[in-house]
Amino acid sequence: MVSPVPRADRRGSSLSHTLSDLLQSAGLGKADTIRVTGPAGLAALLWFCRHGYDQVGYVSTGRGPCEDGDLLLVPQTCTVGELEQILQSGPRPRPGGVLIVQTPQEVSESGRDPVHDLLARAGYQVERCLHGRHRELHVARRHGRAEKKMAA
Repeated sequence: MVSPVPRADRRGSSLSHTLSDLLQSAGLGKADTIRVTGPAGLAALLWFCRHGYDQVGYVSTGRGPCEDGDLLLVPQTCTVGELEQILQSGPRPRPGGVLIVQTPQEVSESGRDPVHDLLARAGYQVERCLHGRHRELHVARRHGRAEKKMAA
């Protein structure tokens, strides 16, 4: 018997649910300002547009004239060095906003996660970390003034 739904669609649906759950758990909704950056940004940008997110845009990885968003998504896998470069000179979420980034699983002799240490030094607090087979997905909130939504 032939399945009416191709495998790629099932996997995409699972990834879609995972991203939707991550956004919801971070307190982000369709009215929030979302910025996507990096070489894999186009696919993520299209996903947001197809799912009713109206305030979404692509920004280049170098600091440019763009407003900080509620979310900055870096959909491609970044090394610690690449992430450090983005944190130093790339776009960023507004204070209280969220950064979602994927990195390879790093092994440290000290037992500490070098990505979490880097994010902390850059002014972020990791709220969630999902571990995959060879990668980690980090959800981190930028320190700063509390969100207006949370205060209301």
